[in-house]
Amino acid sequence: MSQYPISTPEGLYEAVNYLASGPSGLGQNFAGFSSYDPVYIRPTFNQPFTIATTATTSPPSWYVPPIAVTGAQVIGNTTGSNTSTNYEIFFTPQPTVPFGVGASADPEGIVDDLYGSGSNFNGSADVLICTTSSVIFQTTNAYAFGNYVSGGTIQKLDTDNFVSTDCNGRVYVTGPTDRVFISAQLGLQFTYSCTMASEFDIAIAINRYTPTTNATPAVGTDYKFNFNKTISQVVTHYSTGTGGTVNIDTGQTIFTSVIDQPSFGYYWYILEVNFITVDSTGTPYPGDAKPGVFTAGLRSLTAQVVKQ
Repeated sequence: MSQYPISTPEGLYEAVNYLASGPSGLGQNFAGFSSYDPVYIRPTFNQPFTIATTATTSPPSWYVPPIAVTGAQVIGNTTGSNTSTNYEIFFTPQPTVPFGVGASADPEGIVDDLYGSGSNFNGSADVLICTTSSVIFQTTNAYAFGNYVSGGTIQKLDTDNFVSTDCNGRVYVTGPTDRVFISAQLGLQFTYSCTMASEFDIAIAINRYTPTTNATPAVGTDYKFNFNKTISQVVTHYSTGTGGTVNIDTGQTIFTSVIDQPSFGYYWYILEVNFITVDSTGTPYPGDAKPGVFTAGLRSLTAQVVKQ
C-alpha cells in the first residue's frame, strides 16, 4: 500500500503503481448484464448461453433421451488415415434438431473395425454442427477412428455441472487489496420428469472463471476460460412421491453485495444453474429425475472492483 509522505525509492514505486492502477473508490472497473425478457437457458459451453423464448418453437432441453445411431464417419483427416479432430454421427431422423451448437452430446455403444466397442466415436464431445439426422463433433486433440460397423445411441444429459446464464461480467483486479463486489438475481422456471419417487437439488450460483489460453477455432477468438471458484450459491432441495413431468417456479433468487478478493488477474463472473442428482457425499439421490427446459425471467449480475 502506498504511503504519504514519500521518503524512500520503494515508496515512490508504490505510489506510481497505485496511481497507474486507476482511481480509488467505486466504479473504475464495472461490468454486468440485466434483462427481464424471458429466455431459455441453453445447455452449452459457449455463448450465447440463452435464446429468446420468442425466437424458437423448440425450447432447448437439458435432457435428450437416447437416439439410435445409424452410422459414423471421420471428417477432415489431419495426421493420417482416419485420424482427425472432427467426426460425424448419423442417427434416426428427429422432428427437431436435438443438440445445440456449442453444447455437448454423448454417443455410446458404437462399434468400429479398429477398436471394436472401444471406438473413439464413443464419449462426450462438443457439437460443431447439428441437423435433424446427424451431428458433427469437434475434439481438442486428434484421435484415430475405424470404420463404423454397428450399434450405438446418442443422448444428452446435463446434470451435476453448472450451466451458464447470460448474466455475466468480466473485470480486471489490479492488486491483492482490491475487492470485487458482485450482486445478482435470477427468476427461474424449470421442468423435470421422473418415473418414480425422486429427489434432486437446484443450485443457483455466482461462479468465477479465469482465462487460460486462446480458444480453438470452434470457439472463436475469445479466451478459453476454466472454472475457478464458486463465490456464493443457494441450493434448494426438491422431492416428489410420484412420477410425471412437473413445472417449478423458483421465484427470485437474490445475491446482495457478495464480496470476492481474488488478487491480480482477469476474472469472469457468471450466474449459473446446476441440476444436482447426488447429495453432499456424492451418493445418488433416490429416483430418476431428469432436467427439462429452463427459463429465466428477470435477471441481472453486476461486478464492480473497489481499489483500496
